[in-house]
Amino acid sequence: MAKDDKILAIDIGATSIKLCEFDYSGEGIALSRFAHREYEEELSDATRMGVVAGLLRQMMSEGNFEARKALICMSGQASLMRFNRLPTVNCSAAKIRQLAEFEATQNIPFDLNDVLWDYQLISNSSSDSVDIMSVVIKNDVVEQYTSAIMQVGCQPLLIDVASAACFNTAKACEVDEEGTCAIVLNIGGRVSNLIFVEGERFYARSIPIAGYTITQQIAKDFNIGFPEAEELKRRHGFVSLGGAYAEPESETAANVSKIIRNVMSRLANEVSRTISIYCAQQGGTKPAKMFITGGSSILTYCDTFFNEKLKIPVEYFNPFKCVTLLPNIDREKLGEVGHMFSESIGLGLRYASQCPVELSLIPTNIRRQQEFNKKKPFFLMSILAIMMVVLVIWFGILSRTSKYEIQNKKIESKVNKVKQYIVPIEDSISKTNASKGQIDTIGELLLQQAKWPAILNEIYRIKPNNLWITSIKPIIGEVKPFEIQSTADAAGNNGGGEEGGMGGGMDMFGGMGGPGGEGGEGGMNESEGATGQVVTIGGIEISGTSIMPDEKKVSFDLGPVFEFPFSVGSGSGEASSEAESTSDSEDSAEGGENEPAATAKVDPNEAMAKAMRSAGATPEQAFEAACRNSRIFSSDPTLTTITFIKLSDTIKNYVNFRMQLAFEMPVEFYQVDMNKGNGPGGPGMMGGGPG
Repeated sequence: MAKDDKILAIDIGATSIKLCEFDYSGEGIALSRFAHREYEEELSDATRMGVVAGLLRQMMSEGNFEARKALICMSGQASLMRFNRLPTVNCSAAKIRQLAEFEATQNIPFDLNDVLWDYQLISNSSSDSVDIMSVVIKNDVVEQYTSAIMQVGCQPLLIDVASAACFNTAKACEVDEEGTCAIVLNIGGRVSNLIFVEGERFYARSIPIAGYTITQQIAKDFNIGFPEAEELKRRHGFVSLGGAYAEPESETAANVSKIIRNVMSRLANEVSRTISIYCAQQGGTKPAKMFITGGSSILTYCDTFFNEKLKIPVEYFNPFKCVTLLPNIDREKLGEVGHMFSESIGLGLRYASQCPVELSLIPTNIRRQQEFNKKKPFFLMSILAIMMVVLVIWFGILSRTSKYEIQNKKIESKVNKVKQYIVPIEDSISKTNASKGQIDTIGELLLQQAKWPAILNEIYRIKPNNLWITSIKPIIGEVKPFEIQSTADAAGNNGGGEEGGMGGGMDMFGGMGGPGGEGGEGGMNESEGATGQVVTIGGIEISGTSIMPDEKKVSFDLGPVFEFPFSVGSGSGEASSEAESTSDSEDSAEGGENEPAATAKVDPNEAMAKAMRSAGATPEQAFEAACRNSRIFSSDPTLTTITFIKLSDTIKNYVNFRMQLAFEMPVEFYQVDMNKGNGPGGPGMMGGGPG
């Protein structure tokens, strides 16, 4: 028989591992090999994978197992199973499955990312509802077991749970003959699984009372260790029947049997309670027969005890009725351990036929690997086709290589002739780039030089008629906000002082000193900037005089708006705000044909004139408002502001003032050595003159 027809069923219990190898042919499923081995040490999170892998490797080697495709069953202790009922009135099949998946996730008491889960719909006698069975198991537990199985060279195909596998075996063995209800009690090492078999109905419960509970109670009552208690249970263990039955001559055996009876009585009570729940909540009928199986079910008088307690016939479950035993099977040895293979037989049935309960708790990474393995033949065919195409292309390339080589030699000779011109061309390019850099530098300097005429043009364009500028001086570095520090300072600004009026200092352009000064100092002396470096000018300081006409009305003639050849500020004063508002109106007018037409565009000079008229009643106040609304100067009232005002004592309406104006755009100046300057104040930006 082909090796691919062999499947290995691995039942990983709480205290032992069971292996079955099945052969599949047209005649059905046949058992070819089996093995059973108990753990030599207690399983824990740290040792689980190593213990299982080592034990599997030893069992497969000793039993000469050939199959490498594995079906795995997990014990009832490692899984959690829930049963619920869903209403199905006026629900389609797709809607029922959506409700079932939602209900299954609601019954999982863990984070969905940490568990593997599956569900199955179970029919019942009611037409307006359906039963749903959901099962969940910790992801890390499954990954440890599957890793251990893959370490020994096996490939996991599916993962089932003990209750579902045992139910499939019971259905295949037809334990619910003539439509009656039968129960299978699988008394394992850590838990006992109680399974109800009634037609298409399925119900199961895991009861935490099993062989381990008996050993614990013996160790407690006899005050001995767990290994000694286990040995005592195996040597003298049987279920005491009590009453008229004679007790054994050995006092130890009698005490052990009473302990076992007490534990079994607790288990029988749980079985009876579960039967009541099944009949009341699941709508099932009372069981007519009970089958017992599992490692702890072979205690002497176990079947008689449950017969007396539950008042129903009890017999041992034979799971091998639905499979064929090959001639090489040791039937005597199988008879000793056959009561522990009901889950393994259920796994074998899953591979051979459609079973009533089919769960799959395979991890995501293994499922993806299985899907990839199914697609491998298609990948191989695709690779083969690609290789054929590559070969055809390769032969075509080889046939043209010789022609290309001939042409390549001709082209190389022409290229070598052209290469001699590359070096001169590259030298010319580098010289051109150097000249371009110099031109760019000169252009930057010229652009900085062009700023000053533009600044002067803007100042005299917006200056009121009855105002005269007597001095313009640069402010080196950042312009500091002007704030009146005290009442005395405010009075000085209105009444004059030693530094008030028009005295002292040369302007930056020379020859415009006021009558109060002795001579011009250049707008920037050596202390303000080191010779031979670029310095920043943050603004200017303007000194001047104004006369208010008798009619108390400021007059001005704004010149045309000058288009600056450099980037300037957008402005934030009244004039700029009105211009922006006009632009917004134009944009909305262009938005669609049904929108109202925009208002006429406002002339920036008209907006500035409005700001000047509303600023105050004196020329210097109108000039201050005009400067704040200019695109060249800052609109901040602490940066562009009048810093000094002095009224004349002799001439009516005659005022001396001083203003500081902060630039909106960067202005730079290259300080050069001018030791031969005309002004006594030393070198200046553009020369100085006497006051």
